[in-house]
Amino acid sequence: MKRVIFRIAKALGLFALARRLTRRQLRILGYHGASIRDEHDFSPGTFMSAGTFEGRLDLLEAGGYPILPLDEAVTRLRDGTLPPAATVITIDDGWCGTYRHMVPALKTRALPATLYVSTYYVEKDTQVFNMYLRYLLSRPWDVTLDMSSLIAGKGDRHDLRTASGRQAARTALLEQESVLDSAEARQDLLRKLSGTLGLDWQEAEQERLFTFMTPAEVTATAKEGIDIQLHTHRHIVPKIGSEDITREITDNRASLENMTNGPFDHFCYPSGVHDQSHFSYLEAVGIKSAVTTDAGLAYASTHPYALPRVLDSEALSPIEFEAELSGFLELLRRIRRKAHT
Repeated sequence: MKRVIFRIAKALGLFALARRLTRRQLRILGYHGASIRDEHDFSPGTFMSAGTFEGRLDLLEAGGYPILPLDEAVTRLRDGTLPPAATVITIDDGWCGTYRHMVPALKTRALPATLYVSTYYVEKDTQVFNMYLRYLLSRPWDVTLDMSSLIAGKGDRHDLRTASGRQAARTALLEQESVLDSAEARQDLLRKLSGTLGLDWQEAEQERLFTFMTPAEVTATAKEGIDIQLHTHRHIVPKIGSEDITREITDNRASLENMTNGPFDHFCYPSGVHDQSHFSYLEAVGIKSAVTTDAGLAYASTHPYALPRVLDSEALSPIEFEAELSGFLELLRRIRRKAHT
């Protein structure tokens, strides 16, 4: 029904009207990663097929949206000199699929973009444990998992044919992850689980499923003109009012300096979690802007450390994407906020 309403609104010219009314606001698009295999079916909020991403870029070009580099855009937003409906493309994390599919698509169209890289898994070159574990246990297996085969001293057994059994197995394995002291030990646990499920773990690793870019790929991405910026080192959500954010940014910046040239002065909160108590820490380490996962367009009055984004994903239909991009949904949000004041 929502999509039908959006199509009617577009046909009536309301998308075009919304674009004019929101022309001074900055559209910051937020993406995560592109699929290597079928990750977008497993987690459509995180991963996007290469075809869908290319379709979005085609839509931006056909719509005549000015695509600006992030640093220029946040400066011009503050100065009030943005071109109408100015747009920025941002991508989070640093997944291998981003390098394989998104970077070439951007290069072909000569579009600027910012990639916020979380560097721990870039350095370790192992699979992201929690994501690959969820993927492995996202569907039924005709197996009863004996935890003693994976974890010494554990005698639990979980029926992987049932959702409750798979959830119990996930919980137990995540608890075990928390006490393992290295990425290599966590990778070994994933290999054992894959073998128990009858999967070829070597094939999955060679295919680079659920891995980040390598340092060399981050370097190559920067050479293609993609702006590399900060996303914490360990992708840890900083505690409110904690100096953890300073340590994470410092470690993140030091790691990126080994891969490409800065300056590294724009930041993306892991999982979008942020609080005003973070702002003084960001200022102290020289951050110019920080993006969130809050939905909306950025105004000249928006705090530079709390910039909202238009979060795009495989789960979003083209007409829903257009509703966000045009500013139609932003106007609806304004109306709702006024109705509640």
